[in-house]
Amino acid sequence: MTHQASRRRWARRAVPLAVGALLAGVVPSLAIQNWAYAAAGCGSQPVANNDDGFIVLGESAPLHKAPYNTCGVFQTVAANTKIWTWCTIENDYGNTWIWGRIDGTQQQGWMYIEHAKQVEEVPTGNDGWCPGEAPADPDAIDGADRIVEQAPPADADDALPPADYDPATDVDATVPAVGGAEKGVEPDADYVAPEGEEDAPDAGTTTLAAAAAALKYGKPIKRSKVVARAKNWYSRNVQYSQSAYAWDVNHGKKFRTDCSGFVSMSWALTSSRTTRTLDGVSHRINWSSLKPGDMVLRSGHHVQLFEKWANKAHTRFWLYEEGNPSSDMNHYKLYVSTAKNNGYKPWRYNKIRD
Repeated sequence: MTHQASRRRWARRAVPLAVGALLAGVVPSLAIQNWAYAAAGCGSQPVANNDDGFIVLGESAPLHKAPYNTCGVFQTVAANTKIWTWCTIENDYGNTWIWGRIDGTQQQGWMYIEHAKQVEEVPTGNDGWCPGEAPADPDAIDGADRIVEQAPPADADDALPPADYDPATDVDATVPAVGGAEKGVEPDADYVAPEGEEDAPDAGTTTLAAAAAALKYGKPIKRSKVVARAKNWYSRNVQYSQSAYAWDVNHGKKFRTDCSGFVSMSWALTSSRTTRTLDGVSHRINWSSLKPGDMVLRSGHHVQLFEKWANKAHTRFWLYEEGNPSSDMNHYKLYVSTAKNNGYKPWRYNKIRD
């Protein structure tokens, strides 16, 4: 799929009063705005306060008047500045921008997400996206791959409370937060990840830290906790190996540091499974059903962890993966069409909970 297929429809509006106020240095009120900026060659983009999250800049960066580098700049913002996020878009080039407000001021504008060293999302409406983003079309996303989803058989674990995200135990303050930059590239169509053999259940050492975190491996787990565990290995850039093992963030268990071991760790399984056995604890879903913490698998080849959708149309998504011995941990965006063409299918851990 080309970038053209996911382009937004930009409405060119006559907004002389609003633009004049911005250019005069008058900041609009903190309410839903039906404009962002209109200038020659730059379309206006509706914005709204749909997110209570924020970004922290990792470098000095320009605050733009529209979500393109060529559309003018309000000011340059210093590194380490916090910008409160209002909403997010993906522009015509497939790049992600946020409309936000500089902390401690009333100055608002567009910031390219890859200038951020830390990204915290707290969607309050429209899944955090700006108004006008094209809604997802499940039929178009799934196409010929569409299946009738079947939930796994009920078991005794279904009655257990799921392990929930706990910032005290699921975040390691000594490693950098995940920013908005991409790291890694999609694997070749026939890539086969080198991976080790499946180990015995509960082979890892359990420590007091795991008890303190109240984490029971192989039991129900919240999506937020799964993603936090994945972020930890990415932030540590755990090195790829088909024979080495590394601690999870809770220091309760070690997992093999290849692609399937990484997903096993993220799901807090009892053992490090392989790309041929992960389907034994999961079930097939449709592409349009993907949620944070699900996996994208090509059995016997490679596996990736779905983080979130990268656009409102759900044609592109962010993923985490233990890539290969050269790249180690990766975090980047991939088109659904590319994953499909390369033989991948979406799967859901049987014990993951919303």
